[in-house]
Amino acid sequence: MTPAPDFATLEFQPFRGDDPLLAALGEVRVARPEGGLVLRLDCGPAAANPGGVIHGGTLATLFDVAFYEATRDGRSPPAVTSALELKFLSPGRPGLPVEVAVEVLRAGRSTVFLTGSAWQQGRRIAFATGQFSRIAPAGAAPTPDRGPAS
Repeated sequence: MTPAPDFATLEFQPFRGDDPLLAALGEVRVARPEGGLVLRLDCGPAAANPGGVIHGGTLATLFDVAFYEATRDGRSPPAVTSALELKFLSPGRPGLPVEVAVEVLRAGRSTVFLTGSAWQQGRRIAFATGQFSRIAPAGAAPTPDRGPAS
């Protein structure tokens, strides 16, 4: 079994404040260790489901945003989610931070493949795989593999 990463050694910075869904779930911070990206959510009340555990949609949102951020390298066109698969391993507890650590497995010209795990207090509570498709920026000329820009 893979041991939990040492998140205490990372320098977390405030995450971009332009996502109202994330803001509703709690405070989000980001760290960019060599070869990856980690989002930390300090879960607010909205992150929990009626059963009193972290909502699966909260974790899906964290993975989706973390994967998107990991595809942004400043050189390539933006990317959108084309596939996201999650496996929930154990319930997360509201009121405790959740770290989602992601890794880019392969970044091609038009597709990016990623994997990641969600951790809480040294325990893996979920893992995910994702596939993101690069899109042409608005107003860009169509390319043979991407079609017209929308």
